This record gives sequence, C-alpha cells and structure tokens, in this order.
Amino acid sequence: EDSEEFQSKYKMCQQMGISEKIKFALTGDKEWRAILIRESNKLVSGAVVKNPRISDAEILTIAKSKIQNDEIMRMICMNKEWTKIYAIRKALVENNRTPLPSALRFMSTLTVKDLAGLAKSKNITTVLSTQARRLLSAKKQ
Repeated sequence: EDSEEFQSKYKMCQQMGISEKIKFALTGDKEWRAILIRESNKLVSGAVVKNPRISDAEILTIAKSKIQNDEIMRMICMNKEWTKIYAIRKALVENNRTPLPSALRFMSTLTVKDLAGLAKSKNITTVLSTQARRLLSAKKQ
C-alpha cells in the first residue's frame, strides 16, 4: 500500500508546475522529499534541502548519492549543523560532485582508517587521493 501511495505521489508530481513542486519540496513529508530531490530543476531540488523537517539521515543519503547537482552539495557543505556529523563529511569527501575546496577542508577531519581507504580509492579525483596520502603520512609521523 505504501508503494501505491508513493506511485500516486510520483504521478501527481509529473503533472505539477514548478511553483507547486517548490511548495511541496519546502513543506512535504519524507516521500515528497525523496521524489523531488531527483528533480532536474535546481530550484526544486534546492528547496528540498531547505525543508526544515529534513533529517540528518536524508542529508547523508543525498551526500552519498552520485546523481545530485553541484548546487545541492554546496548547500550541504555550507550548513554547519550537517557538517558537524562525521558520516556526512566522509560522504561529501567521497562524492565527486562536492566542490573541491570543501572536500579538501573536510578531508583533514577524517580518521587514519578512512584516509587510507581514500588514498587507495579509484572513485575520487587524483587531487583528493594525493591529498589523502599526504595527510596519512603526516598523521603517521
């Protein structure tokens, strides 16, 4: 029954205008946020992140997602409440959509174990993996 409700919300979403989508993104429940975060329009997906009821777990999921646009990643990076959470910082560093200066800033707060993983990772840019190696050797000394 829940998936039926999700499907009907998805169909409703396809027939809405941009202003309606933004309104639902700012005020909607978790299901609406899950649907509207995938929206190609940056105003709509950006409004989801501005929703006051969005949880840290949802932000973590967004930060781990590879499909998000750069603007959403920048908004997450600028929010001090979210970046206090270690898992979110780690997810932002691992996501190639995160702005490079932010990823480098958060990298210095990661544990030795996570830095070792990033140093060997092929999924991040060479700049980040090189920096991870530098930080790792500095922390080991």
